[in-house]
Amino acid sequence: MTVPEAVKAMGVVGAGGGGFPTHVKLSRSVEVVIANGAECEPLLGNDKLVMEEEAEAVVAGLCLAMEATGARKGVIALKGRGSPAEEALRKASQGKEGLSIFPLGDYYPAGDEFLLVREVTGRIVPEGGIPPSVGVVVLNVETLRNIARAVEGKPVIERTLTCQGEVRRPSVLRVRVGTPFEKVLEYCGGATVDDFVLLVGGPMMGSVTTDLKAPVTKTTSGLFVLPRDHVLVQKKTLPLPFIIRQSKTACCQCTYCTEFCPRYLLGHDLAPHKIMRQIALGLDVPPEVIERAVLCSECGLCEIACPMELSPRLVNRAIKEQFLRMQYRPVFPQRVLQTRVDFPYRKVPMLRVKGRIRVEEYEKRPLFRMREVPPPERVELLLKQHAGAPAQAVVRVGDVVQEGDLVGEAEQEVSARVHASIGGRVVFVDDERVVIEAR
Repeated sequence: MTVPEAVKAMGVVGAGGGGFPTHVKLSRSVEVVIANGAECEPLLGNDKLVMEEEAEAVVAGLCLAMEATGARKGVIALKGRGSPAEEALRKASQGKEGLSIFPLGDYYPAGDEFLLVREVTGRIVPEGGIPPSVGVVVLNVETLRNIARAVEGKPVIERTLTCQGEVRRPSVLRVRVGTPFEKVLEYCGGATVDDFVLLVGGPMMGSVTTDLKAPVTKTTSGLFVLPRDHVLVQKKTLPLPFIIRQSKTACCQCTYCTEFCPRYLLGHDLAPHKIMRQIALGLDVPPEVIERAVLCSECGLCEIACPMELSPRLVNRAIKEQFLRMQYRPVFPQRVLQTRVDFPYRKVPMLRVKGRIRVEEYEKRPLFRMREVPPPERVELLLKQHAGAPAQAVVRVGDVVQEGDLVGEAEQEVSARVHASIGGRVVFVDDERVVIEAR
């Protein structure tokens, strides 16, 4: 098999959070492949340890991605000049033609694909475009590790994640896909507060859940245990009607949300304050201003910048969801983009971000290094753990499967296979999940 074929067969998707099927990215012809090791979400530590402890696999995956795409340059972008991760990667990449290391500053959101492309290559991804539009593919470092494994015939059945916050043993863990969140918390000693919720992903872009039986997926980069009354939880769970009423009352049109927006700073015609003006005041704003909400990366810097603590990000998300329901996709004019003059001066230090969202106290507790959570007795494998169409179940109740067996087939090009993360008997199947219990 070719590299993209092997990657598709083994169910590799973007491990950075987006979950885009990797074989689709590898089918493009590009000039540069960027290994994204920025890990820009506050308090995450899994990518750092993957780069440090599995540097050879990361570099091997990068070389395979370059081979598949025809790229002549491979760039590993990461924070922490002189860190153990950088030293391990430099050692692993010695003698590999076309590879280089690109140190990043400790700012947020350094791991954003569009910002990485601009920082590393000087190119700007157009409005409505993707990195291959300018000859670049960006792949998370764990994705690259999984590419190397895929070529060896190993499917994606585990996930490296950070369990942080109000837990007794904050840790970086290797967890089988499909493991219930409650098992991950148990392995970290349990929560240190009684009334808590989980942030799935990172503190900035993660989502809130109270369902401890929900499963780990291929894109679960972090589980953060926070008290229910934490300011971050309260902000993320505000209902949209309240957000709109709050905006009508408090939005002062200061423009800070726009001035700190990474997409705006890259030259995109996205102005969150104008969208808030239309939502809050109902003024005669041209419809194309509202349409540009689809350019929002939902990084959340607008919330940090807002002196009134409003959420342009959630307003933009609601607009994007409405367009999706309408099956409406705005078309943007092709034009030459230039970064705004203040682009170099609007990089928000990570320390400032942690302080604004009030999670800096958790950084004082060291993370336990990579540990492997024992396979659970029961896994719930979602058939849609990725962008695109869900996989289709190829097993039935009563079937006996071995670890690594195919349980969900990718019948469309933009989809991804799902494999059994434990051996056992299939006890439940529907259009959304396959449940396996160990025998």
